[in-house]
Amino acid sequence: MKLTDKQLYDLRMKVRHIAEHDLDALSSETERTNVWPEKLWDICREHGLLRFRLPEQYGGMGLSCEQFFPIMEEMSRGNGGIRMMLHHVNGLGWHILHDHGAEDLKNKLLPKIGTGEYYINFALTEPGCGSGADIRTKAEKKGDKYVLNGRKTLISFTDVANASYVLTVTDESKRKKGGLSAFLVETNRPGFRIEPMPHMMGCKGAGHGDIVMENCEVPAHNIVGKEGDGLDIFKNALALSRASIAVCLLGMSQRFLELAIKRAKDRVTFGKALVQRQAIQQTIADMGTQVYALRSMLMDLARDFDQGKDIELKSAMCKLHGIDTSRTVSDACIEIFGGIGYFEDNPYGPVERLYRDARAMWFEEGPRTVQRLTAARPLIDNGGNIE
Repeated sequence: MKLTDKQLYDLRMKVRHIAEHDLDALSSETERTNVWPEKLWDICREHGLLRFRLPEQYGGMGLSCEQFFPIMEEMSRGNGGIRMMLHHVNGLGWHILHDHGAEDLKNKLLPKIGTGEYYINFALTEPGCGSGADIRTKAEKKGDKYVLNGRKTLISFTDVANASYVLTVTDESKRKKGGLSAFLVETNRPGFRIEPMPHMMGCKGAGHGDIVMENCEVPAHNIVGKEGDGLDIFKNALALSRASIAVCLLGMSQRFLELAIKRAKDRVTFGKALVQRQAIQQTIADMGTQVYALRSMLMDLARDFDQGKDIELKSAMCKLHGIDTSRTVSDACIEIFGGIGYFEDNPYGPVERLYRDARAMWFEEGPRTVQRLTAARPLIDNGGNIE
């Protein structure tokens, strides 16, 4: 679907209002219970929040990345846990199955993802190892089934997921090239269980847990792609998801900037509004410059993705700059707010909650150290050429 500039702007403003009002109104209950109210799903269905990127043939809007990124930016101005869910459903939740799954599974499940009836989470990380070729979860083929054994940790949305994308070792001798495979594993299969984890600092409601698989049988039909394709499938999916996290960091940073300016105009010390002080003006200018740079980087990446170009390098750079931007802008915002910014329910907005929520995105799809390594390798190989 191709939106006109006017349609895109109207949709952005609608989503901003929903994020800052309808969804934020659920925050008090979610912060207390760490569970999303049922009303969340009603709001998502009513306004189509789960189907922006889903192809039209499955009931989605089929927006391009260049169209969707501004929408995702607006979603990210609200509750952090709900932002995590909306980012996931509009990205990893459908993308892997759509690109690599069996046709009957796509036709059955993709329309349900767009209505919130079916949720697929992403199970990669394991305790005691990284998130790639050194994983330990194994899948052994037995006839027309695979038997899975292993443990995944820090997995989001284990409390609501109907299935998981699970990366496994299928050939120990080919770990780095053709030895890993991906599966769609339904959570109600015998041998599949969830062990809940403690609550997070922020992003409440996005329930996390360990996934334990003990002789869990999965039909060979549930393999995603072909045997041995798993690592490439997950890496490619993570490149776009990493960029989407950077969009979320952008949305939150933009809101921090706006809140900081509003507070600086209202806060008076020694008879003078903070916004009139040169030091504060310089801080605001630095905040705005970082936000502008991040937005420009992301829209460049979105155009590349829509044109079918490789985005792994740029996605790592966007996520890296996104972390730095959110860190600088959120710290500056709290500093401008002063003590009131440290309290819940201050009259300017949920600064305290947003500050906590922002920290989760430093680790989603890899921290700064991982992004720097991911960016450094192709830069060195290409002699510094970014395009």
